[in-house]
Amino acid sequence: MLLPGRTSVWMVLCLVLAPAGARAQASAADTVIVGLAEAEARALEQSPLLGPALASVEIARAQQSRAEHARFLPELKLRNVWGPIPRARGEFNEFGVLMSPDTMTGLDDLTWFTQVDLNFVQPLYTFGKLGATLDAARHQVEAVRADVQKTRAEVLLQVRQLYWGALLSEELLGVSRSVNDRVAEAEQRLQELYDEGDASQNDLFKFEIFKYQVRSQTREVESGRTKALAALKAMVGVPDSVPIRLADASLDALQVELDSLSAYVREALASRPELQQLEAGIAARRALVRAAEAASRPTLFLAGQLSINESPGRFDPRNPFVNNPTNFTRPGLVVGFDWNLNFRDNRDKAAVERFEAEKLEAQARPLRLMIEQQVREAYLDVERARIDVEEGRDALRASENLLRAELQTFDIGLGSIDDVIDAFQSNVTMAVEQLRNIAELNTKLAELSRRVGRDIAARSTR
Repeated sequence: MLLPGRTSVWMVLCLVLAPAGARAQASAADTVIVGLAEAEARALEQSPLLGPALASVEIARAQQSRAEHARFLPELKLRNVWGPIPRARGEFNEFGVLMSPDTMTGLDDLTWFTQVDLNFVQPLYTFGKLGATLDAARHQVEAVRADVQKTRAEVLLQVRQLYWGALLSEELLGVSRSVNDRVAEAEQRLQELYDEGDASQNDLFKFEIFKYQVRSQTREVESGRTKALAALKAMVGVPDSVPIRLADASLDALQVELDSLSAYVREALASRPELQQLEAGIAARRALVRAAEAASRPTLFLAGQLSINESPGRFDPRNPFVNNPTNFTRPGLVVGFDWNLNFRDNRDKAAVERFEAEKLEAQARPLRLMIEQQVREAYLDVERARIDVEEGRDALRASENLLRAELQTFDIGLGSIDDVIDAFQSNVTMAVEQLRNIAELNTKLAELSRRVGRDIAARSTR
């Protein structure tokens, strides 16, 4: 993460190295080389944050499919039963009376039967209930898709922040090693001056303290780099045992031609997934209001039934005036309506849905104001970071010239060790500060992309 403030160089080196990274996959033996684009792709593929959002999309699609299919045969049932039944053979006696030699209780008189019942109900006209329910399901799909886009944007912002933080830690390590090399050279020259009598023992003591600080902070930087790369591996799923290396050799500022602030605000209000999600949610609630209001109207339907019974052991008289519970085929087709007359309950349900819709609508204006504020802040942060990078470049060049001059002066015996140490610290401070400025600019561009709802750095050059 980026530094919140500007302190001494050593505090900067310590605080700047918060865990950061991006991730990738590879075999257990090879070094994984990760660029920003690959880190983004892998993060989107593997992020656990996207799992619930994608599952919500599938749930919403299933609900939409259910609403669509409810228009056709919402009730279709088939039942088939088998079982024992008393045998009933039929015989006409000499007087033409139907008789049976079987009884209703004898176990020897049992036989079997099977019966098939097919029932269906097809709505013909629902006065808007099915249409409103289907609209609500469609808008719900839109809402959860927008939620997926919002989660994707958050993942992209996170991986970009971590990637620039990891690259910053690599650069800081390079600065730290460069400082150590210069400290070794200065120490050697200081010892020569001491041997020649041009430097005091106090100068040696001061430089020894300074050298300890440099080495201590170098170890801190190395530890921070290890943490940053570990976070990088965790982000893209690289095992701890696999070495990882960033594809970028240096931390360079992204070059982006920014549009106006008003243009970005308009674009954010048109494309931010949070607004799209809210608008879809409002539309879904309004559709549910229509469905609840339509519940007070009847539903016209077509219903049918086909029932078939087969009992081989029972006599079928084939006489419509004789009640026979077996061996029949009974088709039926009717038209009717179903009407829920509990109007008060229906009105209450419609009122609840209406208030829920109004509640969501009340969130629209605060959300738009928040988005405008977020875009404005991110835009101003980018502008400030760009100025810091430009002015920091000049300040770094000045600190290098100052250090070079103090070393030359000290080398000929005219300077003091205090001035050399101060010049060292000023140069390292500016080197770290400029790296921080660059990483902050790149991160602020990522934040502006998230706030606008589009990757504004997609056409940038390095």
